[in-house]
Amino acid sequence: MLLQAPVFAAGTDNLAKARTQVTYIFKRLAAVPPAAAELEKFAAKLAAAADKEAVLLEIADAATQQDTFYSRTVLNFAQIESNEERELNDNNGQLSDLTATIVGYVKDGKDYRTILSGDIMYIPSGSTFSPDNNTAYDTLYTSVKNGTAQLATSLVEAPQSTTNGLNQAAGIFTLRGYGSIYYDAGTNRSAVRFTFMNYICRDMEDLSDVSLPDVYVRRDVDRKPGGDASKYRTECVGCHNGMDPQANAFAFFDWTPGAANAPGTGRIKIATAPVPKMNQNADVFSGGAPVADDSWTNLWYAGTNANLGWDPSKKSGKGPKSWGEGLAATKMFPDCMAKRVYKTVCLKDARAASDKASITELSAGFVNSSYNMKDLFKQTAVECATKIGM
Repeated sequence: MLLQAPVFAAGTDNLAKARTQVTYIFKRLAAVPPAAAELEKFAAKLAAAADKEAVLLEIADAATQQDTFYSRTVLNFAQIESNEERELNDNNGQLSDLTATIVGYVKDGKDYRTILSGDIMYIPSGSTFSPDNNTAYDTLYTSVKNGTAQLATSLVEAPQSTTNGLNQAAGIFTLRGYGSIYYDAGTNRSAVRFTFMNYICRDMEDLSDVSLPDVYVRRDVDRKPGGDASKYRTECVGCHNGMDPQANAFAFFDWTPGAANAPGTGRIKIATAPVPKMNQNADVFSGGAPVADDSWTNLWYAGTNANLGWDPSKKSGKGPKSWGEGLAATKMFPDCMAKRVYKTVCLKDARAASDKASITELSAGFVNSSYNMKDLFKQTAVECATKIGM
């Protein structure tokens, strides 16, 4: 729960306020209070400092050196992306190559834009990665929960291209933990929808634009749902006209489940032509667009979404790597990361004007830090700590 910070009256002991701020930062980043000696040391330094923000950043840095920063706070941030319900759980499966790679990116301060395109993954130290199961990650997670291992020091960087057996590397999109959720059944549209939700903080209804042409809408979309053509023109087309041409980036991707008596097993399959599900139910509207390859197009550079900060040099491409690069190049990407971290650390949505102003500032700082997520977590904790007593 959010630390209930007191509102300090004028003249209140600065040391008491400093203790509250130190405790707040530790609880919100490391998920544990500081040790008594550490609390008093930092509180005294903060109370006496002329440049309090510099000391608050020092405190935030100390909090991120606790392994619980990674095994609780950052892992919870990552876990939102590991299921379509966007919920937390404490079961095996919470740690996977997907969530471990997000943790690793934060730990090592990597350019977070490449989380959507890079040839990087994180694996448990001393383990052999399996493309068929999550056993190595489950084992590590159990050890972390039992206190016999630390998550941060147990994760090591590895190149996807020589580790997971796939013929291409595209950030999270070529990680087993991602594929098991977003390529399993369906038509791979969920890969687009949930990436929008997680990386530009917009769901399809936020992006719907019925004014754009529907030349890329697939054949499985009914043009007269329930016998009502107007419903397609005023509702359905607004999402599908923009989503479908982008979802083509995932045309070659599928999930092959393991044996029925081996739950949790299975692997990503990357074909050399569109997998059958991309063109399933073609008889619903035969005049729709077939998926012929993995070429994608973003129509949202025009219409009502034209002002969302797209990079005009990244309007089209082939496969998920270039699509991820296009998404990470938007103005929405750093804004969304700042908004998600703000909610994780400060436990608040950006509704109040002061919160929106904070997120705008944090987003700019994130860009200036070369998209360093650890710095974003620290700056966010400091931002909210400075509001204590205001």
